[in-house]
Amino acid sequence: QACALRLRFRIPSGITLRTPRPRGPPLVPTMVNGGLQYGGAYGAQDTSGYGAGAPGGGYGAVGAFAPLQGKGGLGMPPPGRQRRLNIFAICLNIFMPWILFCLVAAMLSFEMHYTKPELCQTLIIITVVLLVLLGALDVLYMMWRRRTGEASLATSTWLLFLCVSCLVAIGVAVPLGNHNFWASSQVFFDITALNSYNGVDPARMRGQELMDAGRVMFVNGTRLDLTRAMGFRNVETYCVAPITGGAVVGNPPLAAYDFWAVGKDCCSSNSADFRCGEYNNLEARAGVRLMRDEDRAFFRLAVQQAESAYGIKATHPLFFHWVRDPVAETFQYQQGAFQTYMVAMFAFFAFQCVLVFIGAGVFCKFV
Repeated sequence: QACALRLRFRIPSGITLRTPRPRGPPLVPTMVNGGLQYGGAYGAQDTSGYGAGAPGGGYGAVGAFAPLQGKGGLGMPPPGRQRRLNIFAICLNIFMPWILFCLVAAMLSFEMHYTKPELCQTLIIITVVLLVLLGALDVLYMMWRRRTGEASLATSTWLLFLCVSCLVAIGVAVPLGNHNFWASSQVFFDITALNSYNGVDPARMRGQELMDAGRVMFVNGTRLDLTRAMGFRNVETYCVAPITGGAVVGNPPLAAYDFWAVGKDCCSSNSADFRCGEYNNLEARAGVRLMRDEDRAFFRLAVQQAESAYGIKATHPLFFHWVRDPVAETFQYQQGAFQTYMVAMFAFFAFQCVLVFIGAGVFCKFV
């Protein structure tokens, strides 16, 4: 259509000014974001250069603001539009890694690790391999879609997020479960696997007779000889005191001091000031066997120092934690393992919720 222009100077008669006719289909009104804009016919290809080849081209048309999709595109959503969140995927990404963390941590923290350690290791390796394969397949699928023009590098999936989250859960659960087992559960299972003895008289029995003792209840009158305590220092101070008394009247020297109360960092290395366990409880006359192999050699050195300093003899020393109730003391190890597991379980749930919240925000904004 010709559009006559009114100019302030006179146009000679016979001359008509016309605007250049744009190439392509005629402009038609289009509703965009609540406003009326003029662009090409719906579905038409713009050739005027204003719409960059997008559908509905023309100056002001939708094509002028449409993102570049297809091969090499960034896949960014148009302004004002956000991707809908997948509630099922969000719940799955919250609970699935958390459940996996709980299972792996429980498997490594408690009895299964003690009785079937090889099975625990095999199950963890299989789970990690499956998660890595699943994540790799999802990445390959996205790359294939990008080559075909159906997706872009910015397009990621909740499935990949789930695989990574599960691997993180296993990576946190394995060291935590192992530490919880070595610090508490293993001691509990080692002690309960050994025998319990009642009525042990340290003046009449020898250490060779109780090699498999886990918990020992001594006879009435048994006490700690704090005057013959000794400490050996090697970064930490390893404290020992002989268990004496028993049915013998008075406090005569024993032929062999084979029962020793032990503790760490509860005495000094240059004086007899043993303050380990329930040393000041007059009702305490029981012992829970020391199960730490890495500590046993240092306690032996402390006993050897006591032998040299006090002129006594320890043929086959056994080491115990001096307590009043050996059963309750033993189950405190199990209780400590459960407490650590529960705290870790709820802490990781909170961590996973934060992780999914951040992932949902990123997906909603950029994907």
